[in-house]
Amino acid sequence: MKKKRKVGSVNYYHGTVPPDYKCDDCGATGVKLWRKSHTFADYTQLLCAKCTGKLQKEDISTLDEDGMIISSIKGIGKTDNIGWYVPAIPVPGDDTYWGYTSVPPDGATWWRKLPNLPTGAIKT
Repeated sequence: MKKKRKVGSVNYYHGTVPPDYKCDDCGATGVKLWRKSHTFADYTQLLCAKCTGKLQKEDISTLDEDGMIISSIKGIGKTDNIGWYVPAIPVPGDDTYWGYTSVPPDGATWWRKLPNLPTGAIKT
């Protein structure tokens, strides 16, 4: 089993990004991250958009500033899911992440304000 992650302190109002909020594949920090849906959120892998797209074999070229892509599933339209991965939004004061349908509005706003990719990264 994966070691429990220490999320650290998140402050939605000040835009604070916890020190351990980084891509487990490429190490990208300060960007939107996704986590696998339907998993124990405090033990999950976090991935940036590029690494999530690669893992899930999803085209992220339509990724907009809010972290939304055009879904590969017909009829879905835009979504913030990349394959089976959902936005990883930390719970303040806890070492876990909100469930997809439980994210408070200020948490969703915090996540949407983060850049999609590290500066200089190529969107694929």
